[in-house]
Amino acid sequence: MDTLTGRTIQALKTHIAEGQLADGHKLGSLNELAQQFGVSRTVIREAVSALRSDGIVEARHGVGVFVRELPRPAVDGTDESELAEAALAPLARLKTSFMDLLELRMAFEVHAAGLAATRRSWAQESNIWNAARQFEASLDDEGKLDHLDFVFHRSIAEATNNGAFIEFFSLMSLKIMPQPAFSKELNPALITPGYIQNTVMEHRAICEAISAGNSEQAREAMRAHLNRSHLRYRGFSDDSASPLSNVAKDE
Repeated sequence: MDTLTGRTIQALKTHIAEGQLADGHKLGSLNELAQQFGVSRTVIREAVSALRSDGIVEARHGVGVFVRELPRPAVDGTDESELAEAALAPLARLKTSFMDLLELRMAFEVHAAGLAATRRSWAQESNIWNAARQFEASLDDEGKLDHLDFVFHRSIAEATNNGAFIEFFSLMSLKIMPQPAFSKELNPALITPGYIQNTVMEHRAICEAISAGNSEQAREAMRAHLNRSHLRYRGFSDDSASPLSNVAKDE
């Protein structure tokens, strides 16, 4: 990775490691880091984005870049998976209907798409496009579609460069994204070739709006994408054979 961005990434990693910086330590704003490492703001943004993807730092919009608080080692013989389950336990107690969660998802992701259009870095934009293209290339492999759709939406949340949005998506995606969402066997009335092809086109429209830096267009593209799914699921919501029976049940 002998490029200016690659060298800056390595310099940042060395700075964190050799400085033995504690979790939550503020590295500085993008402008401050650019000056410290003698590179442009664009280069430092790309470097920070790469370190964010590796879970080394987090960028808090309007605040700065911080060393990320990494998961603590398991103690007293507690398995790491058990700790994860304990952290997610409050979600299992939610008494909210699946349709209500879909509305929450729309409010969150529509705004996230608008923020991504104006705040994304080149690397983050590339991640969004790559996720959309991988989804399109995997239409014959149903088993991959749920994961690739998740990666697409997660990439947009990351491109907001807002720590709260990223953490919210990481936590709530288990509830707000239906699983399995692309199973033709489980949901033959809902998951048709036309439905999946429309998803591909909607993903592209979102990508194009974000690449154009048009926040309003990005919000509208995401709204159209989620609204179609929302209305489709709502059309089945009173049916005993509803696809919702495979993804969630109202309390």
